[in-house]
Amino acid sequence: MNGEYLVPTGRLIKDYLDEYNISQKSLSSRTGMSEKHISNVINGNSRLTEEFVLKLEKVLTNINASYWLNYEAKYREYIARQEEKIDFENLDLASIATRFRFKEVFKGLELNIVEQAVEMLKLLKISSFDQFEKVYGDLAIDFMEDGGESEAIAVWLGLCESEIEIQNVDLTENKFDKKKVEKALDRFRILANNKETEKSIVSCRKLFNRLGIYFVVCEAITNSKVRGALTTYNNHPAIYISGRFRSHAHIWFAIIHEIFHLLLHYDKKELLISYEEENENAKETEANQHTRNLLVNAQAYHGFVDEGQFSKEKIISFSQSQDILPEFIVGFLQHDGIIGFDKLNNI
Repeated sequence: MNGEYLVPTGRLIKDYLDEYNISQKSLSSRTGMSEKHISNVINGNSRLTEEFVLKLEKVLTNINASYWLNYEAKYREYIARQEEKIDFENLDLASIATRFRFKEVFKGLELNIVEQAVEMLKLLKISSFDQFEKVYGDLAIDFMEDGGESEAIAVWLGLCESEIEIQNVDLTENKFDKKKVEKALDRFRILANNKETEKSIVSCRKLFNRLGIYFVVCEAITNSKVRGALTTYNNHPAIYISGRFRSHAHIWFAIIHEIFHLLLHYDKKELLISYEEENENAKETEANQHTRNLLVNAQAYHGFVDEGQFSKEKIISFSQSQDILPEFIVGFLQHDGIIGFDKLNNI
């Protein structure tokens, strides 16, 4: 039933009565309903009731009561949507579109701005933009020096959730078991050493799914400043990765970081977000340290740093001794302030 062709249910009933040459007075006599009530139904002033349509199907015998009830529900929905559209048109949609990154989210989709607003509310799972602060006001971004936006973070989280069932097809009924994840840590480390990032991500997702974990890679929204997140979907852990900076080492550090959040801090009722800028709280620090220790032996790394020789050849040699890609070592040295962020990026 296309909304373009919907007419009030009463008008449709009137057309059928005219076709069968039944007057409102005659219908009143046949159904025991008052003429006033029938007139109100036909003119749309009274709601179509189950009692009325059950009586009506005895008179218009080739039309079931369910048809009238379904039509009335569809018509009422159509009217409500038209009223909602008017409400949206009275909003400052241009400002809302900027605030919630409509151009970025709906790029390439042929949706007008009202349709985009409706889809954004669905993505955020709120009924109006006035509800945003009540639902997402506690996103922890106050520590950011250059200002991440809670709207961008919330939109990114919504996009990630919308991708879960698209990106994950092998999870089936596999149950999450923390001990199995712990045993699989070395397998994740091996995948991190696959230089072909896309292939390593595909293998990573398959391993996550076998472990009962959803895994989504979704490009970050501008000013979301997110690296990853850990949440719950359909009673399974779900790990989201933004792929910020798009370097192999950054992506894989973020993946393993979220794995350790899963092992150390997972709570089905809690959303954990890892930001691009480090939030110096205990959970982030702990996850970071465990990630580094899995990738590189801490004692060996400190010994290498104490030697103070950070040529390309020395870094490659040390990375080979650790059975890790050299870009991870460069990343640690840069992060620790031992070399500049502009140094040795060619490896």
